[in-house]
Amino acid sequence: MHLDELDKRLLKKMKENCIKPFVKIAQELGVTEGTVRQRTKKLVDSGVIRKFTIDVDPINLGLPIVAFLILSVSAGRISEVVDALSKIDNIVEIHQIHTFGDLLVKVRSSTLEDLGTIIAEKVRPVKSVTVDNVVPVLKIWKDSTA
Repeated sequence: MHLDELDKRLLKKMKENCIKPFVKIAQELGVTEGTVRQRTKKLVDSGVIRKFTIDVDPINLGLPIVAFLILSVSAGRISEVVDALSKIDNIVEIHQIHTFGDLLVKVRSSTLEDLGTIIAEKVRPVKSVTVDNVVPVLKIWKDSTA
């Protein structure tokens, strides 16, 4: 789907606050409320907007520790490993990579001790997984999605 400038501006406004009324967004964009409603429907129907959600602050939720795990997975087992890892609450992102392992996994925890427990008791026991590296994050400069 091709996005024009109005679509991009609408998406930006909705990412800032997805519960803002369409009439207010329309005023800010200089278009009618009907235009905002139709464009939003088109973006949802085409799959550009997958869902409307909230953005919570993980630090205020008691999860200030971030680490990335580089995992190697036995041949042909990526899907089942991803399914198992996806069920672990503290795992917030899983990416397939190709260089220093097979998966790059972002983990959030309350303490370093808790991080160690998550790795030892939840990640390592997953069949076909080897934890190659644990990369703790010292400071986050930017944390957002597209």
